Amino acid sequence: MRVKDLFSKRTDEEIFDWVAKFDDPIDLLNAVPELFEKLRDQDVRGEVHDYVDIRGPVFIGKGSVIHANVVIDGPVYIGENVSVRSHSQLRKGVYLGSQAVVGHGADIKASLCLNESKIQDGTFCGDSLLGYGARIGSGAILANRKFNQTNIRIQRRNGEFQDTKRDFMGAILGDYARIGANAVLSPGTIVGQHTWVGSAVTLLGTYEADQLITAKQELEIKSKDRVVLKHGHGEYEKI
Repeated sequence: MRVKDLFSKRTDEEIFDWVAKFDDPIDLLNAVPELFEKLRDQDVRGEVHDYVDIRGPVFIGKGSVIHANVVIDGPVYIGENVSVRSHSQLRKGVYLGSQAVVGHGADIKASLCLNESKIQDGTFCGDSLLGYGARIGSGAILANRKFNQTNIRIQRRNGEFQDTKRDFMGAILGDYARIGANAVLSPGTIVGQHTWVGSAVTLLGTYEADQLITAKQELEIKSKDRVVLKHGHGEYEKI
């Protein structure tokens, strides 16, 4: 799947033209550090609440609000009218387009998140690309490293594998893709434009645009004896 198949919604002209230079999304992901080459200092034009820890070169655009107890470890770029909620963490190499939202306790690392993307509460998004208006539900994980720490491979639509030559890579979400709560995207997963992934789904591979992906759950329900368990008493409870 090519970059133009994943990201076609026009965003800010400068970033859109830069993204459009690439054909392979892996080349785009590898080039994300270029976005911070001219970022040398801290330029804060938005509102920063108390107890925010900002380290290194960081740009925060007009109208953006950084809520209390956020940690930002630059280089990080935050566009205009972005909301970064409390206790979230933006690690090195994060680019947030205008009107993006980062939920409470989210953790984002080395990722390009285009305009109006939303990363909900308690999520992890590492070494990933998020298209215009892409959404990640609460508790979802965009995993970025294999258990055996070998290079991450992308499984193409024809079943062949491409070696990304990266040992850290998360997911690539096309414009308006949506990931449900508590879903897990394995390293190297690609989700096409406007595709929706249901809650608690685990994905690996490449998925076309305009798909609905859900998991069937088979419940086992049976009678049980009624038992009244011991009531906890906090620090006074005997263990």
